[in-house]
Amino acid sequence: MIVLGAVLPHPPILLPQIAQGREAHVQATLHAYETVAVRLRELDVQRLLLISTHGIVTLNRFHTLGADLSGNFERFGHPGLTFEHPIDQEIAQRLVAAAESADLPLTRTTIWEQSDHSVGVPITLLGDALPPAIGVVSTSFRSPADHYRLGQTIGHALSELSEPTAIIASGDAVHRLNDDSPRGAHPQGEEVQQTYETALSNWDHETLITLDESLRREVDESVISPTLILMGALQELDPIPRILCSEHPWGVGYVTALVDTTPGTH
Repeated sequence: MIVLGAVLPHPPILLPQIAQGREAHVQATLHAYETVAVRLRELDVQRLLLISTHGIVTLNRFHTLGADLSGNFERFGHPGLTFEHPIDQEIAQRLVAAAESADLPLTRTTIWEQSDHSVGVPITLLGDALPPAIGVVSTSFRSPADHYRLGQTIGHALSELSEPTAIIASGDAVHRLNDDSPRGAHPQGEEVQQTYETALSNWDHETLITLDESLRREVDESVISPTLILMGALQELDPIPRILCSEHPWGVGYVTALVDTTPGTH
């Protein structure tokens, strides 16, 4: 049974080993991460699916990891900073079967991007709040509607589990919010950021599905596709979304949100 959803940002600068003091500028996000960890423990979450945006991302297929996860932050200048976690093989199997029944291409793979910070950062920060094994599934370049449809199939598959289960969408929002951004400001960056946050708060998947995809690429966001999977997965569970934090100290939007699905939690 699915008892919780969440949206988590994944900038490596959240990790003190990489930030080297700059994490002082993202304390609200770090506190929001702690809130998510507390909620996972309160609900005694035993099964968890993490939606990745930097694992195996291809044009036409989704992927789920079928071997234990291990990686590092070498891409960010810290090869000695590593992460690892056992993979829940039953979740991987259920995802493949569900996608096949929905005629969606999802491949179970043992190969994964070693520097996938979209899983590395949440795993590192959530620590022992995570279950002993987790599932991991990637986004793709397929249509927004297909991401939502994959979420629906995932929701049906994971709702059949007897243990309390959570789904986490890992993604950073608009990367070009203002001149502090490494890529500079985009004239519609703030608009897309606000559109996303409003749609998330209202649990409005249709707005996200119809948002211009070329504009999404121009403002350089990576949170809408995993959010659509999350929305599809929780659509039948009377979700109650709550944005815990939204900040952008370096011109990049970091949004942290909790989505309760259990009666009496709001």
